[in-house]
Amino acid sequence: MGLTEELQQEAARLGLRLGAVPATTVFERGLDALQHRERENWATPFVGGSIEVRCRPYALFPGARTVIAVARPWYIPAVGPPGPGEGLVAMSFRGEDYHRVLERLLVPLAERLKDWGASWAVVQVDKGPLIEREAAFAAGLGYYGYNCSLMVPDMGSRVALGLIITDLRLEATLPLKEPKCRECGRCLAACPTGALVAPYTLHPGRCLSYLTQKRGFLPSDLRPYLGQRLFGCDVCQDVCPENEGLALRSGPSFVHPGLADLLRLRGGRFRELFGTTALAWRGKTVLQRNAVVALVNTGYDGEEAVRELQELLLHPSPVLRGHAAWALGKLGAAEGRRALERAYGEEGDPLVREEIGRALKGEG
Repeated sequence: MGLTEELQQEAARLGLRLGAVPATTVFERGLDALQHRERENWATPFVGGSIEVRCRPYALFPGARTVIAVARPWYIPAVGPPGPGEGLVAMSFRGEDYHRVLERLLVPLAERLKDWGASWAVVQVDKGPLIEREAAFAAGLGYYGYNCSLMVPDMGSRVALGLIITDLRLEATLPLKEPKCRECGRCLAACPTGALVAPYTLHPGRCLSYLTQKRGFLPSDLRPYLGQRLFGCDVCQDVCPENEGLALRSGPSFVHPGLADLLRLRGGRFRELFGTTALAWRGKTVLQRNAVVALVNTGYDGEEAVRELQELLLHPSPVLRGHAAWALGKLGAAEGRRALERAYGEEGDPLVREEIGRALKGEG
């Protein structure tokens, strides 16, 4: 039995699928995709670094011989749809932060490599420049769907991916030849914003998952598409036939967050509620901004919500002040308009003042 096969067996006992590729592998598909995004000015700020380097493991990790890729299915808390005044959280962000969970599982495997003679082994779970999805594809863990997700046989696309980069040479696993995407086009048709502009091509700037995680002001024309979403979007995976019939692994209980409750979150309470989840990584302001938008999209205009929005007009964050102004303009309450008129004369931030002005005119 080779080392890769032995490691695969250890990974399987942890509920992981595992493959390996030489560190000299060039992720050609990822390189083409990222260069296309750069040409179209679609690049996102989430991961920095040179495109050329991000697709060449040996350039990022001098002395590396092997990149080990693993996939683990999400353990998803069972929950029904959100009710009025509640926010929708995408499946991968419910429960304990998948970064932490997968890192805990990968560290013992990395230590095992050292027992076999590795002098170093680095664990990466969605926090480094090397592209996990491309490594997993090259290692034969799955194949790409039209929706740009990696489909892992018997797991579907609802998986977390991680890497171990090491100077130990392991036997390589081969890319999958079968199965392939069914090319049904359901994901392209279902994408709310048309972010899937073509098969295997994503415009991240229109993707609701990206929009709910980016910092700053959301484009006003895309805000209605968020619906009740607080974080992430599952549409292109929900409609994918590769995910049909796969039993979801049940995780701990989950309660849809109340939107008005989120608006009044202060200080340590945010970390207390969300600190162990992946919701926390972008911070409180992003989540509260999304809650403001979701309030409008659900038509939830109770007195409590309007009062919280008025208070946000005084918030230190220009992003929250601006989105609160937009929301009050949309909800149209008389007391909200009076608050906007007061804020317009006192606001010093040009972007926020622009939002207030449009809200008073009924625009946006």
